[in-house]
Amino acid sequence: MNCKQRVLAALRLEQPDMVPFVETRVDPPLQEALLGKRVHLPDTIGGMTNLGSVELNEVLGFDNLQVRFLPPIFAEFETVDGTQTLVRPLIQTRDHLDRMVFPDPEDPALYAEAEQVIEQGRDKYAIGATLRSGVSATCMSMGLEQLAYALVEDPDLVTTVAARYADWAIAVIRHLRDIGVDFVWTADDIAYKQGPMISPRMFRDVFLPEMARVADAIHDEGFLWILHSDGNVLPLMEDLLSLGIHGLHPIEPGAMDIEQVKDLFGHRVCLVGNIDLRYTLTRGTPEEVEKEVKSRIERIGKGGAYMISSANSLTAYCKADNVRAMIHAIHQYRRYPLEGEMT
Repeated sequence: MNCKQRVLAALRLEQPDMVPFVETRVDPPLQEALLGKRVHLPDTIGGMTNLGSVELNEVLGFDNLQVRFLPPIFAEFETVDGTQTLVRPLIQTRDHLDRMVFPDPEDPALYAEAEQVIEQGRDKYAIGATLRSGVSATCMSMGLEQLAYALVEDPDLVTTVAARYADWAIAVIRHLRDIGVDFVWTADDIAYKQGPMISPRMFRDVFLPEMARVADAIHDEGFLWILHSDGNVLPLMEDLLSLGIHGLHPIEPGAMDIEQVKDLFGHRVCLVGNIDLRYTLTRGTPEEVEKEVKSRIERIGKGGAYMISSANSLTAYCKADNVRAMIHAIHQYRRYPLEGEMT
């Protein structure tokens, strides 16, 4: 199998020849530490951001190549070395809705750079497009405090904001097949470590219908779909599975037990991620990294339907030596049959 076939097989709940290795992004400072240079740009607010790099893939060994079509977040940010911190949300009342101006999804220029990157890697890599279905974008644009008030006092305002994000995502999705995308990876945090950010009832009333519209567009175009959310999403798992997701990322350590999730849902959704950013990749030793990688592959990779990655993305605060140890261990242990399986 090549990289593309490997990823698509895992998302179809099959067992490929190797456990796929995927990542959404590598922060620019870590790129520099690993490669001696930065090979793609940090995120910007709005439209096309942070193109993937075939060069980065060749060095680090990912099976996926990501291009990102992230909508604007209507907020003020501070940016330090490519990492953005939200300072002030800008959508506080209905009077602010006219601030929601999106890049034109029908403009070919929005897709031109991504097409160039995809053309270099389409024959080898699984091409993923990172999008947002609108939940986290709504939360960031409104701010969690104002969002909480609005969910009680004016839930239609929240629905309006979320619907505008969903509309933009749907319009972009309609163009992705033409540029060579194989699967969609939506980034929408909906949970903290303890559980959902809002009550399951409010989530179902306000956000789930908009996510369902995005899901319909994904399925209409025939894409496989990974959904990303940090935190503990177990109280919402049946809702998420009802949308027809094929993969769930990142199964955050400390919030979810990946072995429990594998037992409960591993026959229904491909699990993606779980190499710990709280300690292992950031404060652990290379030996501890190898041990964790080997354990995840042996226990969660059994039978397929698992793709290994960090428990979010390869961030600037990861130790470069630990990331190197992770990459080495993945390539050492990921071939099927896994250790302990019958040949």
